[in-house]
Amino acid sequence: MKKTQIAIGAVLTLASMSALADENFPNTVRIGYAHIAVHSDSPNLTSNGPDFLTPQPAGIKVDNANTVYVGYTRRLTANVDFDLALGVPPEHDNRGTGTLAPFGVTAKVKQRAPTVFINYNFGDESNAFRPFFGLGLNYTQFYDARSTASGDLAAGGPTKISLGDSAGWAAQIGVKYNLTNRWFLMANIATADVKSPLTATTGSIERKTIINFRPVVYIVTAGYAF
Repeated sequence: MKKTQIAIGAVLTLASMSALADENFPNTVRIGYAHIAVHSDSPNLTSNGPDFLTPQPAGIKVDNANTVYVGYTRRLTANVDFDLALGVPPEHDNRGTGTLAPFGVTAKVKQRAPTVFINYNFGDESNAFRPFFGLGLNYTQFYDARSTASGDLAAGGPTKISLGDSAGWAAQIGVKYNLTNRWFLMANIATADVKSPLTATTGSIERKTIINFRPVVYIVTAGYAF
C-alpha cells in the first residue's frame, strides 16, 4: 500500500511539474521548411491597345516555390494559441498560358506574407501528440516584380510588371509532437485567400488581369519553448 501511495505521489508530482513547465514556457519559436504549392488561375489579359497585340487566349500561371519558414506562438490558454507565421520571402516564376505559353517564364516576383492565426489544440498539454487547427488573416505583399527577356519579347518591348497587395482569410491544420518540455516538432498545412491585380506596361500599352493564387503551404518545423 505504501509503495502504491509513493508511486501515485510520484505521478502527481511529475504531472504538476509538466503543467508548471507549460505555464513557465508560454512562448515558442519555430524554424523549418515550407513548400508553397500554387494552384493559380487568371482571366485572359485585357489590353488598352489593338487586339492583335494581345492575341487570345492569354493568361498567367504562377509556379511553386520553397522557402525557410519562421513562426512564433503565444500560449493563451491550455488549448488556445496566438500564432504568427513568417518566413524568408520566396520568389515565384510567372509563366504565360494560351498564346503566351511558348514564351515560358515571362516574369518573376517576390512576396512576403505574414499571417496570424488563432489555433485550437486538441488533447491535454501533457500529451506527446497534439493535433490543432487554426483560423486567421493573411496579408501578402508583392515586390521586386520584373519582366524577363522572354516576357519583353512576348510583350513587344521592355515591360514593367506590378502586382497589388492582397488581404484575406487563412486556415491551417497540423500536429505537434513534444520531444521534451521545451523542444518539439511540428507539421502543418496552411492555405489563404490570395488574389492580386497584375499590370504589365509596355510603352503606352497596359495589359491587365487578376491572379487567384490559391496557395497550399506544406510546412515542417522544429520548435523551442521559453
